[in-house]
Amino acid sequence: MTEAQKLTIRTHLLNGLHALSSDDMEEQTGFRLENCPDETDFATQLAQQGVNLAVTRRRMRRRIELEHALRRLRETDYGVCEECGEGIGLRRLMANPEARLCVSCQEDADAGFGRGT
Repeated sequence: MTEAQKLTIRTHLLNGLHALSSDDMEEQTGFRLENCPDETDFATQLAQQGVNLAVTRRRMRRRIELEHALRRLRETDYGVCEECGEGIGLRRLMANPEARLCVSCQEDADAGFGRGT
């Protein structure tokens, strides 16, 4: 992988982190339920809080993945499949810079044949 390709991937990862940070600032409303005279309104608020929590958790996981990819990019193991040790295709890394598995191992993991199964 050339230095220009690494720079492109690094820029993509940093843009992803920046977008998550911007979203977090806009979305920080906290988790609270307002007093509702109606049980339906209360249930709706409760369901919305569940959705908000799920979105927050997903953003946190995404941030961790992006930070991990940036760390690996600085080290020597970036672009190496964590399962088989082969190189991850450059096209895959350009499309998904935080990829940790090659296409073949990712397909196996998605089918339930990866590590620990």
